[in-house]
Amino acid sequence: MTLRFGVISVDDHVVEPPDLWTRSMSRAKWGDRLPHLAVQPDRTERWVIDGQVSTLASPAPVGALSDDRGAEPQTWSQVPGSAYEPKARLAAMDADGIDCSVLYPSAAGVSGEAISAIKDLELQIECARVYNDWIIDVWTATSPRFVPQAILPTGSVEAATAEARRAVSRGHKGVIMPAQPSQVNPASPHLYKSEWDALWVTLQELDVPVCFHAGSAPSVMFEISPAYDTAGARAFDNVRQAAGSAALINGMVLSGILYRFPRLQPVFAGSAIDYVPFGLEALDHQWERQRLAENEGFAERPSAIFRRQCYVTTWKEKVGLRNRKYIGVDRILWQSEFPRASSTYPETARMIDHNFAEVPQPDRDAILWRNAARLYKLTI
Repeated sequence: MTLRFGVISVDDHVVEPPDLWTRSMSRAKWGDRLPHLAVQPDRTERWVIDGQVSTLASPAPVGALSDDRGAEPQTWSQVPGSAYEPKARLAAMDADGIDCSVLYPSAAGVSGEAISAIKDLELQIECARVYNDWIIDVWTATSPRFVPQAILPTGSVEAATAEARRAVSRGHKGVIMPAQPSQVNPASPHLYKSEWDALWVTLQELDVPVCFHAGSAPSVMFEISPAYDTAGARAFDNVRQAAGSAALINGMVLSGILYRFPRLQPVFAGSAIDYVPFGLEALDHQWERQRLAENEGFAERPSAIFRRQCYVTTWKEKVGLRNRKYIGVDRILWQSEFPRASSTYPETARMIDHNFAEVPQPDRDAILWRNAARLYKLTI
């Protein structure tokens, strides 16, 4: 693959078509528990999954494609084709200067949490498989510029591990899971419990990243004050999602997971980078004050563990020298977040020029495409 623009977005979203699950699964067996779009009493359309109406305020969050980024479509007929049609998406990528796009879900949850919340494990597993096969058979088959990632049925460690193996064997370049599976589904162990070790072993063996998208776990985010108006609430939601990723980074490091699994590669998508130096400094301070090396055998500094294994993403902030030095240039990835309202689209080139104005070309190339190509094993 030859790069035309020198830009790889590691966090974009596919929009699942209304019949993705209903055309591929048995309605006779599952009935209305299948994920599907349904008309609501106010004539809007919303996803219904396992009999529960989605809390998403739209059938597809595609604010970047609207003249008014605060106005999301309320019916499927209002959703632009570049949100759900691969060839139209390629045209949008060309217009915005994006070479490759690493894909996350929408209706399934930004980290697959809507599927993982399904109570019946058999239904959960089948829904995850349908989504994962669709990404390969439709999106990746259209173009290698689409980088596929599999959602995991985290209602069971065994099921998640089996699906990771199956999906990677089909061509998926990474796996996605909710930041706190136990919050999504009580049948799941807490993310930091040793029950997940079987999955971490498998992901090390498969040599693919495990990706946590900001916003998939409300428990690690600040609450939105009811005093905010609609626009204020949306703005604060973007802030709290990024801050929530910083909390998750702390938890992944201090839990010992990364210490015990030194080849595990977590990606914190939608994280932003300004929070990270503060978080790493706080981790190192606690490591020193609590004497974890002596008391718990935690022999490596948390910041060193992070720089060895973790990846964070930037798109909306200036990439300053402090961030690059403290985080590590090789630990930062770039994202567009297309087609969500917070996306850089259609002004990606202008925003990159502004945010990377003081970044030397080698560092700029590393963040904009080289790190992603290495992590996802793209042939460039």
